[in-house]
Amino acid sequence: MLGCTLPIKAPPEVKDLVKSDTAFFVEAVRSELDQSLGHLLVKLYRRNPIQLPATSSIETRVAQLKAPKLDLQEFGGPKPDDLVRMAFHEDFTGDRAYAFVAGLQSMVNHVFDHRREYLLLDDLPLAQFVYNSARNIETAAYLLRTQRNSSGEPYLYADGIQDGVLNASYSQLMGEMIGLQDALSKALAKKDQRALNAVARGAASFVFLPVGF
Repeated sequence: MLGCTLPIKAPPEVKDLVKSDTAFFVEAVRSELDQSLGHLLVKLYRRNPIQLPATSSIETRVAQLKAPKLDLQEFGGPKPDDLVRMAFHEDFTGDRAYAFVAGLQSMVNHVFDHRREYLLLDDLPLAQFVYNSARNIETAAYLLRTQRNSSGEPYLYADGIQDGVLNASYSQLMGEMIGLQDALSKALAKKDQRALNAVARGAASFVFLPVGF
């Protein structure tokens, strides 16, 4: 009789039967965003090795980023947008690479309600939040490209000339994340028969839009 009290876990193929096509799309985008943010963090550490704490490793930092609940206590538990901005504060002495990417990861987590799986009756992310998240990554990419310290050096080295060759892979990677979220926001808006509120923003916008935090 003991076996009757144990929870029955449905195999993946059964769970997939109770998912809509839109839910599959949501999960695919969520997974791709997680992978891209992890890749961005690795790239930033390789370009800015001084940012990696001596007591940690790149693998440990990536694992922290992918934890079911992102722990931001080392930064005082700020809101996601404040954490991204923190990476570009002159007086900040912490890990700028992790602060920048963890802030973006926290935004994405809020957009998807901290979930990575959606079944048929589950509420899907709000189209407007997904759209706003894409705009926020545009803002973060702008900050990464333009913010300098008092000596005129980038707080975080990213795109630029390396060994005589232009490296624009950081902008390209963040552009892919923007495109994924734009496509998903349109699909969700069409499903819900709602129009997206396309906010007019300049190329130099420093404003992060609400995504549920």
